[in-house]
Amino acid sequence: IILTHYKNFNLFKKMINDTPSICIVIPYFGKWPFWINFFIESCRFNPTINWLIYTDCGGVDHCPKNVTIKSMTYQDYCELVSAKLNIIFNPINPYKLCDIRPAYGLIHREELANYDFWGFGDIDLIYGDIRHFLTNERLALYDVFSNHSTRTSGHLCLIRNLADLRLAYKKIPNW
Repeated sequence: IILTHYKNFNLFKKMINDTPSICIVIPYFGKWPFWINFFIESCRFNPTINWLIYTDCGGVDHCPKNVTIKSMTYQDYCELVSAKLNIIFNPINPYKLCDIRPAYGLIHREELANYDFWGFGDIDLIYGDIRHFLTNERLALYDVFSNHSTRTSGHLCLIRNLADLRLAYKKIPNW
């Protein structure tokens, strides 16, 4: 099964022996919730995973090296989404960004180019040891990690950084 899944056996061997790189993209606009420092601390304790946060909330005290906060307005982010997806995207409520999560891999393709996996997640979580579950062996075997068997989950989803998977959102009817 593994050999039929991967056309390149050398890539499979590399994935088991090297720790695959991961970046989780989180656009968040408005005001940081009171628990943001707890979320940031849980990121700190996952030093081999990077987070890329787009926000208008400002910086976070004692932000770890694996968390990058990119300041931009909500309107600027909507314009970025519109340009990258070739649509008009301008919802009133930033919560609607959840609807385009499966397209983050395409929207942020340049920033994610050097990662083996990209993903999306929520900030109302305290992440445990993510690599305890997402071992090199598991990451070598699967392309998508979600805690739902029939759909991607918003609180944490990882997707292998491949061209066809960055475009998989287009298979959603009326995306």
